[in-house]
Amino acid sequence: MIIVNNMESISVLSNAKINLFFSIDGINPDHFCAITSIMAPLAFGDDMVFSIEKNTSSPKPIIEIFQHSPLKFPPKNNTLIQAVEQFCERTGIDNFSLRVDIEKKIPIGGGWGGGSSNGVFTLKALNRFHNAPLSEEQCISLAQKIGTDCPFFIKNLPQQATGRGEIVSPISMNFCQNLTNYSALIFCPHFSISTEDAYKKFKQKPRPICDASMKVKKIFAEDHFESLLFNSFQQQILDEHAELKILFNDLYHLGYFPHITGSGSGCFILHRQCDILEKVQKIILKKLGPIPLCKIVHFL
Repeated sequence: MIIVNNMESISVLSNAKINLFFSIDGINPDHFCAITSIMAPLAFGDDMVFSIEKNTSSPKPIIEIFQHSPLKFPPKNNTLIQAVEQFCERTGIDNFSLRVDIEKKIPIGGGWGGGSSNGVFTLKALNRFHNAPLSEEQCISLAQKIGTDCPFFIKNLPQQATGRGEIVSPISMNFCQNLTNYSALIFCPHFSISTEDAYKKFKQKPRPICDASMKVKKIFAEDHFESLLFNSFQQQILDEHAELKILFNDLYHLGYFPHITGSGSGCFILHRQCDILEKVQKIILKKLGPIPLCKIVHFL
């Protein structure tokens, strides 16, 4: 933490995540989908700098957000604002001025959890600035109110998610260690997908429900699990986007296993050799042309 002229500052990487496995297990009576997911954090994300002046005379927090990249998110009712509101409501601390400088690199609508990550790292920064009035459990509780996959970013480790995606639990150390053997080629096509629209279309034409528990057990048991990954939305998205479907089929024939993360449109391929991923990267760029994201990254 840096302190200059009564302003304290923290710089963080608000990282993205991948849904290695994403299964819709059914539709509950409240019309929300029950899911099973395996999520893992990436060493790639948005650069954020938080600067705070505490003990101001203002009766409520003053929040300024400065975006320093072409990628933008809504200036109102975004996850950063929600995180500040949740923090103030729970702690009663509201006499501060917060400046957030953010350089977004995570594409919006790609299923990488960028908005959720931004909100949680805002919550974490406020908690740190004020000497941690909130426990980890309390932060998880507040994160659930900000967004469904926000609790994942509190621990920011590979985790399994159930319920609507808000219930997270640790997974085996063996799998976590095995995951570090892999790199990921992540890429986004030219289109984005609204999570709300993806679920709506799934409910209109539901696909067969897989046995998520058995599939997850196999993934955790295998050293080479890249061919076992699954996404309930994948066929729906490929059927609607012919160019991406052709690319996926071409990559399958070459022996690679492309997958979609979350509700899309973000895609990824896992491999243990970066030089192989570099070759695949060239194939993707040749097929799709300039796209918002096509990058080789590692897991945190």
